[in-house]
Amino acid sequence: IRTVLTPGHTANHAAFALEGTGILFSADHVMAWATSIVAPPDGAMADYMASLDRLIDRGDRLLLPGHGGPVTAPRAFMRGLKTHRKMRERAILQRVREGDRTIPDMVKAIYRDTDPRLHGAAGLSVLAHLEDLVARDLVVTDAAPAIDGVFTPAR
Repeated sequence: IRTVLTPGHTANHAAFALEGTGILFSADHVMAWATSIVAPPDGAMADYMASLDRLIDRGDRLLLPGHGGPVTAPRAFMRGLKTHRKMRERAILQRVREGDRTIPDMVKAIYRDTDPRLHGAAGLSVLAHLEDLVARDLVVTDAAPAIDGVFTPAR
């Protein structure tokens, strides 16, 4: 068994490859039933996306998550996860450009069809994206990105 470091969901997340079989125990990094939450301060979106790339490059034939069923077409599935995250990033950038300044306002717009009981978790995901957008100088905030921060487009 080989340890494959996959930070993102959490800073210390790891998956485990059964060498010579193309099987990877992906734990919480890739799950077939839902996207993994990336929640700061322990989770980081840039790390999550880089870890997805690392796993795509491995070319495993089967992922066995910590929750839910197997992922039988890993590369296509993980490319889909990346596409979903990039779409979410674009939605967040659009909300900031259209005048939303706080995470709760962004969540109300982006997750309008999601059960409001899940908006807290959604807010953490939005924060993870905003941390990455601030680091890439696409969004600015008056302090370190925070759940109660105010975000504006970079000029």
